Amino acid sequence: MSPPLLLIRSLLVRVPSRFWLWAFATALAVDLAAISFGADAVRWASKPALTLLLLGYLIIATPPGLRPARLFGLGLLLACAADIALLVDGTVAFLVGMGLFGFMQITYFVVFIRLGALPILRRRWMIPGGYLVVWLVANVVLWPRLEALAVPVAVYSLLLVAMAAAASGLGRFAAAGGLLFVVSDLLLGLGVAGIELPLQDQAVMTTYAAAQLLLVLGTIKALPATPPPGPGAH
Repeated sequence: MSPPLLLIRSLLVRVPSRFWLWAFATALAVDLAAISFGADAVRWASKPALTLLLLGYLIIATPPGLRPARLFGLGLLLACAADIALLVDGTVAFLVGMGLFGFMQITYFVVFIRLGALPILRRRWMIPGGYLVVWLVANVVLWPRLEALAVPVAVYSLLLVAMAAAASGLGRFAAAGGLLFVVSDLLLGLGVAGIELPLQDQAVMTTYAAAQLLLVLGTIKALPATPPPGPGAH
């Protein structure tokens, strides 16, 4: 790990782990309140804070030098950038945000496969099969309503269900996180398609935040206790 990263880590680990989780819960409560009361300016701080606080927790909860943890941290940064993009109105900003989330899904997927999810999925093939059915049905139903966004949404949602299926191979926390991510984006997709539900925006953020938290916890649990030895180690 480079000296600047070591310095950042040394500063972060001085903060108790429970602080990051309580701060995360507080940021979520503030964001939900901002949604409910139309305080859009507040969300420029509260929404990106969610993944940044989880990143801080990930850093202090894992030993240095674990590549899957670093890669997952990159995914959280991509999610943070996507959250910011989606705060901007307009189709272009929406596509940028969806693209960033797509890269996040790929990053998470790679992490889960590296942590050993694939052999478990081969034995539990009905899980990825079920997610594929959900993807197909959702896109068939929403396709006529999405118009120009139909193809990008179909591509992104395929990455989403692939990530969720891979997450199911890491244990209960990650599996629940992957499922909640699908629920969150399905609710968001309904809104994009013009199908409005009561407290829809609040439900999207609640399930999204819970999904990210559970994916972080599941990934931490699946990580090895120490980094693998380098090429020259005996």
